[in-house]
Amino acid sequence: MRNTGSLLHHALFPVLHALPWPALLMDEEGRIVCANREMERRGVRVDPQCPRSLQEALPDYAAALRGGLGEAQDVRLTRQVEAQEVVERVWLRPIASGAVLIVTDETRLHELETEHAQTVRLASLGFMLAGVCHEISNPLAAIHSMLQTLQSAPRRDPEMLERGLASISANVRRILEISRQLSAFSRASREQRQPVGVDPVIEEALALVRHERWYRNVTVEHHKDPAAVVHANPRELLQVFFNILANAVQAMGGQGRILITTRRPGEERVEVMIQDDGPGIRPEHLPKLFDPFFSTKASGEGTGLGLTISNEIIHEHGGRIRAESTLGKGARFYIELPLWRRPG
Repeated sequence: MRNTGSLLHHALFPVLHALPWPALLMDEEGRIVCANREMERRGVRVDPQCPRSLQEALPDYAAALRGGLGEAQDVRLTRQVEAQEVVERVWLRPIASGAVLIVTDETRLHELETEHAQTVRLASLGFMLAGVCHEISNPLAAIHSMLQTLQSAPRRDPEMLERGLASISANVRRILEISRQLSAFSRASREQRQPVGVDPVIEEALALVRHERWYRNVTVEHHKDPAAVVHANPRELLQVFFNILANAVQAMGGQGRILITTRRPGEERVEVMIQDDGPGIRPEHLPKLFDPFFSTKASGEGTGLGLTISNEIIHEHGGRIRAESTLGKGARFYIELPLWRRPG
């Protein structure tokens, strides 16, 4: 898939312009490529020939953000506007090929949380759909070719017919799986976020993985932290852990060891490390892991959407996900989420 960043930006433009809050889109280098009308009222103009950075266009916001574009951030900012103090929340959310920045006042924070989650979903879906035609055209071409072969054969050999029908069935399943994942991700979940213990969700994901066909002889070591509680949608969190654990089991060929460690590295974060002792991930593949339709699996073994969707879910929850690997020594995935604390 080529020019995926540009495709994503074009998919996100109408969503961004429909937002009632100041919002802008940046590319991977931090240059502003799109600003909606509310942001334009603050003097942000986009020049396609010479795009400005966030530091140049909005130095107050740039100074308030603590990390780079690759880290989800929610910052409280007090500004002087016409001799009055205005308290705003500055949201930065990484997406493929850049980041989205949205500004709102604190009284509309809950409204922003709901709307922003759907905005990210729509943007990510637009990015994925840019490659759907290419991905679906391959199995459709295979189905068409096989049907032509079967129809033109002077004598339909039972063995050839069986192979042909098996090929058609496999390609239809791939198309249906791509459609199912895209459809599920495009819908905003009806489940409300709630305080969720991380380790019980991991255990539920492990129970599901044990029923997968690749799972044969895998040992799991799970170091838990009962106080690791996050504010999350439990079904979406389950999907993330299942995707990563299923990938680990499949990479190991159904045999090996998985180490899971849940911990609180600080007072505000929860971190889950999932490590396998499989063959590892090639260095040139690591930067592409979360790209839509990128997969190192054999043809027909996956859609290449699992990690993409997992990445977006974690970002929606204010966290981040990253991967490390050494060839021959397995892979490690780190999932970080904000720690939930009881009000008061």
